[in-house]
Order: sequence, then C-alpha cells, then structure tokens
Amino acid sequence: MHGRLKVRTTEEQQLIKRKEQQKKLLAYRLGMKQILESRQPDTYDPNSLAICSQLLIVNPDIYTLWNYRKEVVLLEISADNSNDSSSEALVNLLENELKLTEQCLLANPKSYGSWHHRYWILENHPDRNWQNEFDLCSKYLTMDDRNFHCWDYRRLILNKIGVTLGDELKFSTNRININFSNYSSWHYRSTLQALTDDCVQDELSLVKSALFTDPMDSSAWFYLRWLLSNSVVKHEHMKEFLANINQLLELEPDCKWILVAKCWLLKLLGLDEINYKTEEMESYLKLQEIDPMRKGQYVDCLKVLQLY
Repeated sequence: MHGRLKVRTTEEQQLIKRKEQQKKLLAYRLGMKQILESRQPDTYDPNSLAICSQLLIVNPDIYTLWNYRKEVVLLEISADNSNDSSSEALVNLLENELKLTEQCLLANPKSYGSWHHRYWILENHPDRNWQNEFDLCSKYLTMDDRNFHCWDYRRLILNKIGVTLGDELKFSTNRININFSNYSSWHYRSTLQALTDDCVQDELSLVKSALFTDPMDSSAWFYLRWLLSNSVVKHEHMKEFLANINQLLELEPDCKWILVAKCWLLKLLGLDEINYKTEEMESYLKLQEIDPMRKGQYVDCLKVLQLY
C-alpha cells in the first residue's frame, strides 16, 4: 500500500546483514594489508597509522595493531632523544594514543590490548598524570564494578600515587556494599593488605554481612574460603563463624553454598575435634541430594572422610 513502509522478511534482513559484514571484512583486509606492507623498521606511514586507529576503534582486540603503534611511538622517542627536552610532536603523539585508548575502551571496556597500551604509553610519557588515571579507574568502576581489567589497572596505578591503604579499603568496601555479587571487588580486596590479627574480625564481619544478605551468591563464599586459608584465622573465629553458618542453614536449608562452607569449616576444626566428622559426613549426604550434578565429588569426599 502507498504510504506504508515495507517490512523486510527475515531472509532479506539476513542477506543485507551478510552484505554489510562482507563489506566490513573487505575494508578490514584492505586496511591490514596497507598497514603491514608499509611497516618498516626505521619509518612509518602517517596514513597507515590513521587507518590503524579506525580499525582499532571498531575492534580494539587486534594485538598486531597495538604492537604496530608501539613501534611508531618508539621511532618518535628515538628521534626525540637528541633533544634536551621532549618535543611538542612527541607529546602530541602520546596524547593522541591516550585519546585512542579511551575511544577503544568506550567500545569495549574489557579490552586487554587497550588497557595494556594505555599503561605502556604512560610509562613512556614525559608528563604523565597518574592521578588522572586513578580518577578514570574510579569512573569506569562506577559504570561497571565487575570490570576486572580496570581493577588490575587500578592496582598498577596505586604504586604510582600516594593513596593510603585505609582510603583504598574504604573504596573497596563501598563497591562491595553496593554490589555483593562482585568477584572482582572481593579479589581486589584480598590483594590490598596482608591479613592480620587486627583486621581479621572486620573482614569476617564484612563477609558475614554479604552472606546473610544473599547466601545464594557465590562471590562472598569464595572470599570466605580465602580468609579461612589464612593462618591468622584462629579456631575461635572458625567456631564463631560455624555458629553463624548453622543459623543461616536454618533459614536456607537447601542452599548448596552454606553446606559447602560448613564442610570447609568442619574439615579445619576436625583436625582437633573428631566429633565434627559426623556433621561433615551429614553435610556431604545432604549435598548429594540438593546438588546432584556434583554427586560424584561429594561421594569422593565421603570416601576420604571414612578413611580417617
């Protein structure tokens, strides 16, 4: 009918999509061909460098292109070494590289190549601003606090600026309180400080709060396991936490993670108190019922227990 938009069929849409993909693939191949053909050990082609930028913005995970850009930067640094101070041309090139990584990270915030290249550029920048990088990390983690690439990058930046342990622990606690289901935040916390007698109770309290809030989420349980692997956690702490686990088990009797954690604690406590063995065996029997996919694992655990 006149005046109505024609609705394309699925087959037509797929055909259009394939043509667009072929067009993009052709452009990618032509761009890569020009870059590789112009790649020289002692010079570079500005036009190829511009094409390289366009390709990376579309797909920032092409390591060959990041390495090509590093070669270009090293050529400029080598040419600049004859001057007493860094030239404006070199600084502009490095600043453009930083802008490029920002564009790439907007397209893919979890691009290994983009984060690595950004850090490498800053390491070679005569006027680097580590505080700006630290603020950038906070911004990205506010948008997505599960971006472990950004957490790793933040840890590198910590060594460059004077952030106190207390401030960073506060930031970590804040991110965890906003979202308990965050493996990256918990892992980052485990790298910040060595567990001591002074802080162990605070860490146990934090993880307890997370577990009682959402016992079905596995992230805090893994942090608990890390805590229990530390010799600073005494049997008194374990007994107290076991009582909390049993409380939680009354509220959520079919939660796999509670029973698994109970087995961790009973195994550690059972080294001194043999009466914990029966409770541990009962827990594994219950786990076979509520988690049949891992029944073989629990059967093996029971066999090991019966040997002692």
